[in-house]
Amino acid sequence: MAITPTDETNLLLPLFDGIFETPVWETFLRRLMQRTGAQRVRMAVRSSTAPSQPPLRRRVAADRFAALGDPGEPEAFDAALYASLRPNRVYTLDEIREFDDPVARKRQDATLASAAIGDARLIRVAGKSDLHAWIVLLHERPAFSAADSALLTALAPAIATVLATYAAIGELRLRAAVAEESLAMLGIGQALLDRDGRVLVADALASAQLALPLASAPQPAIGNAELAQACAELDAATPAARRVVHLDGKHASTLLLRPAMQSAEDMPHPAAAVASFRNPRREDPMRGASVIAQTFGLSAREAALAEAISRGVSIIDAGKTLKLTRETARNYSKRIYAKTGTSGQADLVRLMLSGLVVLA
Repeated sequence: MAITPTDETNLLLPLFDGIFETPVWETFLRRLMQRTGAQRVRMAVRSSTAPSQPPLRRRVAADRFAALGDPGEPEAFDAALYASLRPNRVYTLDEIREFDDPVARKRQDATLASAAIGDARLIRVAGKSDLHAWIVLLHERPAFSAADSALLTALAPAIATVLATYAAIGELRLRAAVAEESLAMLGIGQALLDRDGRVLVADALASAQLALPLASAPQPAIGNAELAQACAELDAATPAARRVVHLDGKHASTLLLRPAMQSAEDMPHPAAAVASFRNPRREDPMRGASVIAQTFGLSAREAALAEAISRGVSIIDAGKTLKLTRETARNYSKRIYAKTGTSGQADLVRLMLSGLVVLA
């Protein structure tokens, strides 16, 4: 069966647009339900390389079934059954029912009856990435035809492409989230600005702290003149160029600007500058001590003392906090310097601030 122009509009476009929908694929699944006459449609997306992770589950249902919630549908088709389906092949309800074992057949029939399932079509789509999708059409009585099976088969290649796109976007989002979290651990916030000094995109820390106009605002907002001038200059500057801007004349609201990078695909974009700022921040002492101990082979007490010393606390005061005598604290500090290869407190502070402990 070929995809008709109507199906392209009603199914394929929502399928691709559904990647950016909240919840994902809501329109596509509802259109598929209408197109096939199903009363319920289930979709599960699972990673083939990380089977222990819970799948993404989506469900749409006709009003009567939506009001009932989820009447045991997952139990009717267990994980072992889903895994046994050959990729890109549509299965009918009879093809997955148990006929050889009367006891198992009776148990399965009871499960189907309790879930109000009298007919079903199932397909497992193997994506071009590690993602697989299971789509199930359900009805309380025999209702599906060969045309419904043919439709699912025809949709499979598009679904596979969408899964690959979804996986690629998910990887980019994950990489961005990890990078943003790591920067936040250092107290660093960042935003992309256009040549007028307006915010195109910002991380959570910058969004909360920077009171700058948004480029997406309906009306042009008047921003900081010094910032706008710096962004305009950086728009045509070499990668090594740097500008420092004080948003309110105070050191605490100082931005370091650098030219925005060109995209890897050389796609044009309106970003002119990257604005970065840094808040004073140190790691949680207990987590920091754990990282120090594992990195340099220190005991727990030595690591706790090293973490405190790296904050600028004197050896004696840090020892008091840890209930160490002066002599014990001094002996610990000597062992710390020896194990870390540092020559004193200042050298230890330098090592800690340039190492992994600040990311603890």
